Amino acid sequence: MRHSLIWAGYRKNRADWFPKDLLKKHGPEHKSKNVYFAGCTASYVENDIGIGTVRILDKAGVDFTFLGEKESCCATPMLVAGKWELFEQTMRKNIKAVKDAGADTVICSCPACDMMWRHAYPEWAEKLGIKYDITAKHYSEIISEKIAEGKFKIPKKAGKKETVSFHDSCHIGRVSGIYEPPRDLIRANPNVEFVEMTHHHKEAHCCGSVLTLIKDPPVAAEIGKTRIDEATEAGAKKILALCPCCEFQLRVSADKKKADVEIMDLSRFVAEAFGYELPDPHPEVKAQWAVFEAMIALMTPKGFAALMETMFPELIDAMPFKMGTMMRGFGKIPGALNLMKPMFPVLFPRLLPMMMPKVMPAMLERVKKLVPMPNYMAEQMPGLMPKVMDNLMPHMISDVVPLITQPMINYLRGKNGKKTATV
Repeated sequence: MRHSLIWAGYRKNRADWFPKDLLKKHGPEHKSKNVYFAGCTASYVENDIGIGTVRILDKAGVDFTFLGEKESCCATPMLVAGKWELFEQTMRKNIKAVKDAGADTVICSCPACDMMWRHAYPEWAEKLGIKYDITAKHYSEIISEKIAEGKFKIPKKAGKKETVSFHDSCHIGRVSGIYEPPRDLIRANPNVEFVEMTHHHKEAHCCGSVLTLIKDPPVAAEIGKTRIDEATEAGAKKILALCPCCEFQLRVSADKKKADVEIMDLSRFVAEAFGYELPDPHPEVKAQWAVFEAMIALMTPKGFAALMETMFPELIDAMPFKMGTMMRGFGKIPGALNLMKPMFPVLFPRLLPMMMPKVMPAMLERVKKLVPMPNYMAEQMPGLMPKVMDNLMPHMISDVVPLITQPMINYLRGKNGKKTATV
């Protein structure tokens, strides 16, 4: 988390998405009581969410500022991972940045970010004795108020109305209870026919992200398809959503299941109704998903065992106490390695931490070939991969050893050569 974000980008690029024509009015140099907090995914992957949000806030006459490079991850991932110190450090940075901007209200587009500012931050601030006098609002709440006051009207266009449905994401719905404000924005659009899915509001189904997506992508795609099917059965050609992760997941599911439906962020949908042109998030979503999917597959016991099979020469050479030479010798003695086989589950958990620094260059080279990642991510892998291994291996080694024991014995006996891993 050197750059305080979840997408392995650089902090210096965090504000690249912000519309240049709004910098003077709402940029980091502007002081305001309201801060728009974009979040990581809107800043690095689905830029249309951030752009759409600031466009409609500006259109509604809302005065706000943007933290730019001073914005950090909301720290949801650190909190759910139990990284308490990192969570606290990140939370303190964000609170300070907001107060330094002269603000007392944080406006979010991402439901997870909203959840942190609305629920987690105040709770933790009280525990830690931090003065917290910040109000959290979702942009849909603010625009809904403007609609009720008659200060936000979407222009009517010629042509047939578009049929859309809305996905209630778990964090904004079940956690924060925000159900009607997003629907107010949709119903305020005279060019739209709004239909509800079978399960909506408190009964809405999850999109299948994030934990399901990380643990079992095929299951996540099935869950996503179930949600998509509800929308299409209701007659919708487009699913509107608020959550970047929901949108990411539903797009992946629609792509994998060949579903004839478009996934669109609500802020983008509203901004386009005013004639604004926003970037298409699909290419970046697909590029990021390719990395995400490949890394998930690689970091499973089966995937990591396959990677290790390609590295047997380096692994054997890296064994401490001249054990590599001994193992190669045993490979020439009939039956010797079979006698040692029961010792593998005991030896490897002890030896691997000592071997890993020596084999890391080879591992990085293999991962580079296996995972199609952008340059900025590849540049950071030498620093990221050792940390991933330190966190992952203690939990996974017991599952990996049984998968590599016999292949390693076969290698030492000279029964197979260097393999190529696939994900």
